[in-house]
Amino acid sequence: MANKPILVNQRREFLRLGIGIASGIALPIGLGGCGKEDLRQTFVQPVMLASENGVLDVTLTVSYWNTQLSGADPANKYPVSLRAYGYNNNQPSYAGPTLVVKGGDKLRIRLINQLPLNPPAAPNDPLLYMKPNTTNLHTHGLHVFPGVYPDSKSAEYGDYVVDSNSGGVVPQGDSRQYVYDIPANHPAGPFYYHPQFHGSSAIQVASLMQGAIMVRGPVDELPEMAQATELIFLFQAPYFANSKASENYDVKEGSLEKFAQIANHPTGHGLNNSNNGYIDAQPVLINGVRQPTIVMESGEVQRWRFINTQTFNCLNLNLDSHVLHQYTMDGWGSTDYQDYPDAREKDGRGIVLAAGNRSSVIMKAGAPGTYLLRSLPVKIAQGKQEAVLPGDVLAKIIVVERQPKKLIAEKMPAAPLPISDFLEPISNEEFARCGGKKRSIVFNIVGGDGLTQSPGTQSADLQLQRSNSITQNVILGAVEEWTIFNCNSIAHSFHIHVNPMYVTKVNGSPVEPYWCDTVALPPGGTPEMPTSVTFRMRFKDFVGPYILHSQMLQYSDLGMVQRVTVVPV
Repeated sequence: MANKPILVNQRREFLRLGIGIASGIALPIGLGGCGKEDLRQTFVQPVMLASENGVLDVTLTVSYWNTQLSGADPANKYPVSLRAYGYNNNQPSYAGPTLVVKGGDKLRIRLINQLPLNPPAAPNDPLLYMKPNTTNLHTHGLHVFPGVYPDSKSAEYGDYVVDSNSGGVVPQGDSRQYVYDIPANHPAGPFYYHPQFHGSSAIQVASLMQGAIMVRGPVDELPEMAQATELIFLFQAPYFANSKASENYDVKEGSLEKFAQIANHPTGHGLNNSNNGYIDAQPVLINGVRQPTIVMESGEVQRWRFINTQTFNCLNLNLDSHVLHQYTMDGWGSTDYQDYPDAREKDGRGIVLAAGNRSSVIMKAGAPGTYLLRSLPVKIAQGKQEAVLPGDVLAKIIVVERQPKKLIAEKMPAAPLPISDFLEPISNEEFARCGGKKRSIVFNIVGGDGLTQSPGTQSADLQLQRSNSITQNVILGAVEEWTIFNCNSIAHSFHIHVNPMYVTKVNGSPVEPYWCDTVALPPGGTPEMPTSVTFRMRFKDFVGPYILHSQMLQYSDLGMVQRVTVVPV
């Protein structure tokens, strides 16, 4: 029998409730006084399940969940009925459990679909193939087998997401057993899981169907890293019908049932719905909570895992008067920190995370005071269409005086940090020795430039098409160089499954190479002068079919997706 998961020791993830200080709180410059501070921590950490003796075995159940969610104003709660994950014998929640594994572990997930039958499609409905209650499971970024295991006694699946329209995990009790063998040298970092059934992924992720995966490695065993409190940030933007939305398409209040709700308004609604230069946007929650409070002590070191699970929008993360020291981009580590000082000050910059991007940072709390974790305004389209997402306050960090005799982490791990040999740079020599093949992939919305266009009017590359209509065939062991061209104003978010990208050029100009599995294509492209990202990739370890696609899942569901098939030599 497979080992059962264990709850991670919550000693470093506890909620500090009711901390008080004798002196007043000094607010940083730029923040006005707002009366006496409430010093309760409202940040909610998702449940963490860790492998034991090399195995983590968990059951995820998908069903509707009736709860309340905040809008832009945390005080305004809306009753909702959205699709969500429960685990084992637990009821659904705002996020699935965080799954903690190490290189060499086996992760087993049984997915049970308790959603009701798919609604009947109207005759001649262009969205006929979309089945909002059929699902499957994708482990975003993991380097794991993508197919169906041929030798198992009962059907077992790897990261298999190329189901035909008649496949998937269908409603009313169907199930599927997923098995992921984590390679021994898998890089340590944050990953996440979400549905990827073609046609339904956006509706399901724009509900509450996502959860984190943490792969542990040598970097996590550093004493300073192990002692630091670890917080998991699932940035979510649930969509649902409400009286303030511009159009609800006859969907019941609090529900997300029609693709048009998210396809015709992909950036959402609720923030800056006025003519102030910003596009309307969906308010962001962290683990189901709007603008939670985190309480820290002056000088305390914490490590934060940022995961942007939004279906469309990017983030531009910034912490008032502090430096965020990044040590993984997506789940792929670096030996050195990349520093992100307060972007409102000279030489500062935010951490820009496209939909699907992740980041691990170390931060050290400064002087006592109240600080804001923000998403700063960010341009997501330029040229033929201009679009700027508004700024948003994501969380409040209250720093209190250091408490005598209380044990906290106070030191950052020193660089260089340990990383896996999996992340060896891809040299010109290796590229030439392993085939040296180059490919070009074009992202293009024909008949419009995205953002607010009705899905029924799209054509060519962004249209209602199957997920396997185009195939890139690759030989196992090859090393290739791909250039992804963007012919649109929008900054498409490009994601490829199974193998990470070693990015070498942006718009044809060399950059300091880095590893990722999701990347924002530069905005402002046209068919005549597209923008581009160039990367190299090792196709190693696994054969079988998987996909590349737009991580702006509305576009992916409409057809901005291709199949990749790795074949043996």
